[in-house]
Amino acid sequence: MLSIRSASFALAFAPRRIIASSSATTKQQTARSMTATTTAPSTKPLTLEEHSPSYASLLDKLRTITHLNHASSVLNYDRQVFMSQTDKTSTARGKQMATLATILHEKSTDPEIGTLIEKAMEDLNDLTTSCDDEKKVNEEDLKTAKRILELEKRDFNKRLCIPSELAARKAKLEASANHAWVQVCVLLVFMCVCVCGCLVMICRKCTHDMFII
Repeated sequence: MLSIRSASFALAFAPRRIIASSSATTKQQTARSMTATTTAPSTKPLTLEEHSPSYASLLDKLRTITHLNHASSVLNYDRQVFMSQTDKTSTARGKQMATLATILHEKSTDPEIGTLIEKAMEDLNDLTTSCDDEKKVNEEDLKTAKRILELEKRDFNKRLCIPSELAARKAKLEASANHAWVQVCVLLVFMCVCVCGCLVMICRKCTHDMFII
């Protein structure tokens, strides 16, 4: 009787033991695969932004300058499309754009940008000359980074030749000049309407006289 009970007990709990052992094996395999994944070397090609802190800092500064340029474009678009064309609003918007142009010029002519460009170029040359089979680099990223550095260095040297006062005055004059141009266009349209109306009246009078004759 005892042997029958023990046999039934073993049969009842045998599947649970098998499931428990299989789940423990699965957990061990998952842990081993995760460990292998974390310890295995990365095969992703290296970029200049990952290699050079100077280039990463330079990109952050350029993104800030780009955002300021976008803000200036939004103000300019609002001035031309939605803003009421009065002397008061034109003067106020001119001062706003002049202030933003001053900040933008100061940000874009920061001496640190020139230093970061030179350091990033040195890092680019080091990465290009010292790369080997074990340390693969992203060739397309290096070409793009090289072109960005060349263009930014050229533009940076150009911006250094422009004083911040001149940049602010330019933005203010653009706002006032656009307002004056809108007023001239409105006056020209009014004059054209008046001339066309006079011509229509003259044509009608001449036609009427011809029919009377």
